[in-house]
Amino acid sequence: MKTQVKVKKTGRSIIIRAKISAVIITVLLALLATRLANLQLIDSQGLKNDALEQYSHEIKIEAKRGIIYDRNLKPLAYSATVYNVYVTPNNIKDEAQLLFVADGLSVILNIDKSIIITKLQKKTSKYQIIKKSIEDSEEIQVRTYITKNNLIGIINLEETTKRYYPYSELASQIIGFTGTDNNGLAGIELTYDEYLKGTNGRAIKATDARGNDLPFKYESFIEAQDGLNVVTTIDYTIQSVLEKYLLQAYQDNKPRGAAKGIVMDVNTGEILASAIYPNFDLNNYYKLNTYYQAQLDAFSGTDEEKKIFKSNLLYRMWDNSIVSKTYEPGSTFKMITSSAALEEGVIKDGVDTFVCHTMNVSGKSIHCHSHRSHGTQYFTDAIRNSCNPAFVQIGLKTGTDIFMQYFSEFGYTKPSESDIIGEAKSIYFETTNTQFKELELAVYSFGQTFKVTPIQHLRAVSTVANGGDLITPHVVKALVDNNGNTVKTFEFKTEKEIISQETSSIILKALTNSAKNACVNGYNVVSKTGTSEIRDTEIENDYISSCITFAPAEDPQIAIIVMVEEPTAGPYYGSLVAAPVISSVLGEVLPYLGFEPTYPESENITLESYIGAGVEESKTVLKGLGINCIVKGNGNIITNQMPAVGTILTKDGVVVLYTDDTEVENTVLVPNVLLFTPSAANKTIINNNLNISIKGIFNGDFTNCTVTSQYPVAGEQVAPGTVIEVEYRYNEKIE
Repeated sequence: MKTQVKVKKTGRSIIIRAKISAVIITVLLALLATRLANLQLIDSQGLKNDALEQYSHEIKIEAKRGIIYDRNLKPLAYSATVYNVYVTPNNIKDEAQLLFVADGLSVILNIDKSIIITKLQKKTSKYQIIKKSIEDSEEIQVRTYITKNNLIGIINLEETTKRYYPYSELASQIIGFTGTDNNGLAGIELTYDEYLKGTNGRAIKATDARGNDLPFKYESFIEAQDGLNVVTTIDYTIQSVLEKYLLQAYQDNKPRGAAKGIVMDVNTGEILASAIYPNFDLNNYYKLNTYYQAQLDAFSGTDEEKKIFKSNLLYRMWDNSIVSKTYEPGSTFKMITSSAALEEGVIKDGVDTFVCHTMNVSGKSIHCHSHRSHGTQYFTDAIRNSCNPAFVQIGLKTGTDIFMQYFSEFGYTKPSESDIIGEAKSIYFETTNTQFKELELAVYSFGQTFKVTPIQHLRAVSTVANGGDLITPHVVKALVDNNGNTVKTFEFKTEKEIISQETSSIILKALTNSAKNACVNGYNVVSKTGTSEIRDTEIENDYISSCITFAPAEDPQIAIIVMVEEPTAGPYYGSLVAAPVISSVLGEVLPYLGFEPTYPESENITLESYIGAGVEESKTVLKGLGINCIVKGNGNIITNQMPAVGTILTKDGVVVLYTDDTEVENTVLVPNVLLFTPSAANKTIINNNLNISIKGIFNGDFTNCTVTSQYPVAGEQVAPGTVIEVEYRYNEKIE
């Protein structure tokens, strides 16, 4: 009986265990099914991505940045193809190959070998940059090294672009530059970056188990969209001329600050040129120019302090102070004071008079810059004389409300809305400010104790030039594609009739040829000089010399402002420092733009060839032209002459004729005529059998001027008849 009972219990236990096992198996199968479903339905994309990442890699297809053109489609900035060198460490076979690759690249690319080894030791990496933006010579060497040593897939080249500026320093603060990522960092490159940079494309490329690219196996491909090209308002030729003479002004006047200028179309606001000297090399913008490097060399401090100081110097070098720096405009602002008073009928030209005398306003004495009183003046004389007491009288007569109304309407209380980035706010008293009293109005009237930017001021005074419209200065005209099609043009606001044509005409007439050193032979121009004191400095008698000119006077088309900050070489009046720069610039720019001279320049003679002609015949011809003739030798036929054919001579010039039995005389010593009067300089040069070429004399007016430079310089030995270029400057001390 007992045996039978035992058998029954064992059978039931087996059945129970079987059922439990079945349940467990069912649960496991259910879990497996759930996981499979999860993998297929939910995690499939993630697994695909993991597989894609393992057996593919993404290649960036870089968009080509647009070209920056001048107004005549001369490239000022463009991008060209260069290459980045990168390595794929997970394709390195062994330590020997790693060292071989490091050795080769360090020699070709001139990079420390240890740096390359560190990157090659990142075994799991597929992409380690060794050097960016290599050019032709290095690229050829790298390609040869890869091919020769079967290093495909280990050393790689990827195409990219590099920004080039073909004229280096030209318009550097206006054009700006890009960073290593090809994004704009300054100037037009930054302002119009969204149009210039384009959109990068990409390609997902399949690879084998070792990470080698499989040919033509792209999972996806998105084409890059190249950037648009920017057509600026800048004229390369005018920009070059402006920069040439600003450099000369900088060298002549040795300013503590900068020499800067703008040339603008007074009707459209298009900036034809804008320059600041010292400038910098756009192709090497992290290198300090000579001016700032000297400051860095003189700096004493820790390495960290020197690093910070250099960084600050770089920012100052890149800064476009045409828009970012404010200054007191000085007497050039008298055009604005005049506009308000004339427009409102507060004064009438030819009727109201103004006495030049020391004025006491709220306990402060205001003097005229002239040591000799201008006496009683009508408006025209007052503005030509730049008489401060007269303009105090005009300002006080105008009154605070009207004065500040026009101050605002001429755009001084808000940014110019120019497309030049980084414009500073002007600094002035609001009319509601209780500190703006009679004294403040008095000194505002002649352009002191408030600050505006140069671009803001040129915009305002150009309203006088164009007949009353407040235009918006700008440096970009349009966007074009690579086929030359215009994609977008830019419209800039013009505020109409700030003043009337009548008011404009009165001021233009009064200031025509008023600053002799700014005048241009053959043309009439409108000029107002300025000499503004710098008040926020510890240096006494520190000034900004400036001049603004409109040309041609009969129908102004362009405005130019030139400023020299803190000149130290002697004179500081705007009439002596800035005005001559404008004369030189316009002397080249006006003919270039096609403006015909209003009247003929003084008669000069272009020397013809007398070689082969008879002596007596040639003497007769030259005498008839008013040219002195010196014959060397006893022959009857001329074999040589000095100066050469095509030389331009003034009347009373000298020609040396050589005959067949003489040799050309060797040399004569150039005399020193610096600071000579015109008659003394001319006599000295002619008496030394040399010729004179005159610069700086307007309309034959030789009064009150002296020689400021000559070339060749005194003491040089030159051939007889050589032309000595002499520059005169009128001794006008007008603020």
